[in-house]
Amino acid sequence: MSTTDAHVRSQTTTEVWFAMNSLVRDQEKQSRARISEVIDIPFSRFRALRRVAVRPMTQRDLAERMGVDASAMSGIVNDLVARGLVTREADADDGRCKRVTITDAGRRVMDEVTANPATAPEMFAALDEAQLQQLAELLDLLRAAAES
Repeated sequence: MSTTDAHVRSQTTTEVWFAMNSLVRDQEKQSRARISEVIDIPFSRFRALRRVAVRPMTQRDLAERMGVDASAMSGIVNDLVARGLVTREADADDGRCKRVTITDAGRRVMDEVTANPATAPEMFAALDEAQLQQLAELLDLLRAAAES
């Protein structure tokens, strides 16, 4: 059924989730390659850097969000610290936890990736500026709901 049909059926939440998930996963390999062309760090490091660019997080929370175990996350954070892209310090609320925070150098890496129009998949050319802004606002709502 095309969107020009007079009686377009609204999609369920699950159908919208599947569509969004498929779009992201189908573009994942190309996206990784595009990001690797812009910066010279492994994609796993970029994923972690992207998350702490939004807000500082404990190393444990970062591991949970990325779906990796504690030892893998320790290696990822160690590498990012060695590159000067993040800091890791004892959490102010719980000294047993380590809080990971992006540095100015890490922010420059993120800015370099996000400012490069070649980083985004070509499918975004289908959106005009207003549609792109609307999508960004909707994703912000979903991100906030996921983190609450």
